[in-house]
Amino acid sequence: MRAFFELLFDQHESTCFADTPKGTRLQGVTHFNPNSHAFFAINPLDPRKDRVPLESYHHPSKPRRADHNVTVFRNILIEMDKGPLSEQWAYIAKIDLPFASCVYSGGKSYHFILSLEEPCADRKSYDALVKRIYSVMGDRIDPSCKNPSRLSRAPGYFREETGKYQNLNDLRARVSQKDLTAWLQSHGVGSEEPEPVYAPPTEIFSSTEVYASTQRFLREGAPEGSWNTTLFKAACDAFAKGWSQNDFIERAGAITGHLDAKDLSTIRSAWSRARQKAG
Repeated sequence: MRAFFELLFDQHESTCFADTPKGTRLQGVTHFNPNSHAFFAINPLDPRKDRVPLESYHHPSKPRRADHNVTVFRNILIEMDKGPLSEQWAYIAKIDLPFASCVYSGGKSYHFILSLEEPCADRKSYDALVKRIYSVMGDRIDPSCKNPSRLSRAPGYFREETGKYQNLNDLRARVSQKDLTAWLQSHGVGSEEPEPVYAPPTEIFSSTEVYASTQRFLREGAPEGSWNTTLFKAACDAFAKGWSQNDFIERAGAITGHLDAKDLSTIRSAWSRARQKAG
């Protein structure tokens, strides 16, 4: 485990370790505990402050996991959950993806991380590089994994729901810009930078505007300990404004990349309440 984190992070860096996919709390990378930390944020995060506190419960002196708090744009997550595990591994071998690490999720996918010797200069160049890498693999990968503070499965954790460990399958090295460029070119991806894949949303849907609190939730999530309540209120608001269940599930799922059975039950309850009020 120590070698895994020493490869992806430098010793002085901090990131988010969490036991749920909604975690935001930061720690130094040396504090990882495989018995309690199922997830980790793939890039280093600012351990001193929140650079853009957006909610009343976000304080500038309280650091947290968020894209705007990433300090080094080094690691890129590539997750495939389509097809059997053997096919996923065979495909990565076929295209010779220059990954640094591979962790088995303990479920239906592998999590590959491509770690750069020379990190991207900023978020714009990171997004552009992610888009170029993702273009090689098309629809085989999960496109929601593209943001730099994304959580990934941490090695060594036992998943009770599947009865399997999140195993560290392979550990290699950081990739040089020269080697990455050569790999991209070998798959027909030029060196020019396309438009960034990320753009902060200016609105949720143009049809009927939801409350500002709902928009903030869909951008930033909820404070620790209040996810279910905040999710329910946001869903009630969205459904009252004419959203479909699919619309809301798609947007809510993009916050953390994960909605569990309890989350979906909460959304259905909000849908039922909205229909009852509509008469």
